[in-house]
Amino acid sequence: MFKVMVVEDEPPIARSVRNAIENADADFTVAKICRNGREAVETLETEDYDIVFTDIRMPIMTGLELAGWIYKNKPGIMTVILSGYSDFEYAKKALAYKVFDYILKPVSKEKISELAERIRSELGAKRSAEHPAEDRDTAVVLACAGAYLLYGSEAFLPGANFWSDDEISRFMEGILKDDESFVFFNSNIPSERYIVIQCDSPERQDHAACAFYERFCGGELPITVVYRRSVRFRDAAKSFNRLREHLIKSLILDCSQLICVNDTLDTFGEIAAPYSKSDIESLTAAIKNGDGNEVRTRFSKILSDMRDSRFTQEEINGFLNVVLDTYALNYPQAMQRKNTSVKHEFVNALASFTSYDAFFDDIVSILMTLRRDVVVSDRNAKLADSVEEYLKANYNKDITGKTLAREFGFVPSYISRIFKRNKGVSPNEFLSRYRIGLARKMLDEDPDMKIKELALNVGFKEPYYFSKTFKRETGLWPTEYVRPAE
Repeated sequence: MFKVMVVEDEPPIARSVRNAIENADADFTVAKICRNGREAVETLETEDYDIVFTDIRMPIMTGLELAGWIYKNKPGIMTVILSGYSDFEYAKKALAYKVFDYILKPVSKEKISELAERIRSELGAKRSAEHPAEDRDTAVVLACAGAYLLYGSEAFLPGANFWSDDEISRFMEGILKDDESFVFFNSNIPSERYIVIQCDSPERQDHAACAFYERFCGGELPITVVYRRSVRFRDAAKSFNRLREHLIKSLILDCSQLICVNDTLDTFGEIAAPYSKSDIESLTAAIKNGDGNEVRTRFSKILSDMRDSRFTQEEINGFLNVVLDTYALNYPQAMQRKNTSVKHEFVNALASFTSYDAFFDDIVSILMTLRRDVVVSDRNAKLADSVEEYLKANYNKDITGKTLAREFGFVPSYISRIFKRNKGVSPNEFLSRYRIGLARKMLDEDPDMKIKELALNVGFKEPYYFSKTFKRETGLWPTEYVRPAE
């Protein structure tokens, strides 16, 4: 018999979790339901439990804080995280606290039954298994749709709606054996997913990563899948940052790639640049002279050579920064805009990449405004106002940079640039704030509205990203906004 505690701040969910656990296995008895981590700690200090199922997002003391306390003070207790949102940052901390598993809601009898078997083999009669879960071999996978975003959240990422969490779950469940398992997490970047796949042989890990890649490549956007095999489960979190370093070093804008980090060198060699110092100087001179045709001709040749040489996103960004720095150094009086803001525009243009032709137009547009803004200020203000009205009228639809380009007849970076200069924020930032403002009004009118329904009402397909955005804009999770901690 295993004594179980459930920690969940919403009573209906707590009851459903208790029912799922007790219906899945008669040997599992829920002896206590706590409303937050602090209440759980007070109980655990005086009572013994075998397993704790805890939600992550709770007032007073979160599930992760509870997991950390258990890890330090009650290491014999197994902790299982329950969350309505897969989140990479939570995953890293959960793995660091030796959390046994991380389950996404809703919790079903089938999920609990499978988990119960693994818990039973871990605890057993003597509380010692020969192969504890934290020592099992895993493949750690990072999958990115389209280009990556280096920092900030200004760009409309083409890959933001590429991944379907349900589709990933169904596919992985279909290819893994009964004794294999997986868990996946959302990154802070909506076009990326992290996956930990438990398979005991390197061959099976390769098979799972390759099958995932083959299933999702060939779509509207290229994907890059970077993975490392033979990672101990307890060390999986440490591998995530390293995978992203490989992604940044390796991603090529217009093609899909499957990269096994075990088979690559940790150092990245120098690639001969397909341009010379003379090319840079000629290009910057053309910018200084306002010669648009010359800028397009010279940049077109260099970009074409880069594409043929399979230059990475990082290398193209490096080239653009060289052009900018050279221009600022050679023509300081003509440089009316700050280097930092222009470099952000380069980053956003790369992150918004859908084709080389569109990217070419984006970058030429940015380069031609270095010397002076080609302007009619009234026209720019009217464009910004029109974009704002469009965003307000279509907030509940899927809006991308391509959507705005089609609607207004300008390349996305130009629209974003003009909008930000007139409104102080990018179109994406404006849309996020407008949606969250509407969500707050809806919660004021109907505090019991489900988060998933609320997210869809204001234009978010994934509740996770809605909650993350709500937290960023208001300082509170949606559940905290409805029921603030006392």
